[in-house]
Amino acid sequence: MKRGRSWLNGFIKSCIELEDQSDCEGKEWTDFMGRVLDRVGDKTNCYVVRRRPGKKEESGEYLNIDALFIKNSEYDLATVGENGWDPFVLSHVVVELENSYNINKISYCLWKILCIRAPIRVLVCYQNTRNKVRSLKEHLEKVIRRGRLMKGTDSDLLVIIGNESAAGDDWGKFYAVFEWRNDKLERVEGLSW
Repeated sequence: MKRGRSWLNGFIKSCIELEDQSDCEGKEWTDFMGRVLDRVGDKTNCYVVRRRPGKKEESGEYLNIDALFIKNSEYDLATVGENGWDPFVLSHVVVELENSYNINKISYCLWKILCIRAPIRVLVCYQNTRNKVRSLKEHLEKVIRRGRLMKGTDSDLLVIIGNESAAGDDWGKFYAVFEWRNDKLERVEGLSW
């Protein structure tokens, strides 16, 4: 889980650095998270392929995944594809953001990232109460087990669930972070928010 923890540290630092822009929900939350992901890309030396609202010259979403992190060293060495497409290299991290409370939509987002070959997979979403965060986490565990979606330790999985009822100045209270270990989603404790 070392790879995932390194990415998570960049996520935490980026949330803190962009704190003044974080009071948002829905589409605005997705835009804010895009800025956070760009900052994480800078910290992890990755190019972030994602949709950037209002900028047609930038790369967009691929495979209907919200963000793909490609190591700069691999991105720079690869040849740009025909018609200016990003080079065809494997992602280092895949991230799916979901700004809906809908448990089925969130489960679908989890399934999408687990279908992509990458060393680190991340789902970021939110619920409106602590009980719903717990219920969602338990549901996602069942989805993974039932579909046998995580095999061995070939990749790290992080599930980051915000609790809107704990919104405020403390990211550590807002976000519950889980990682896939021992065939379950275990809470990551002691993070430096």
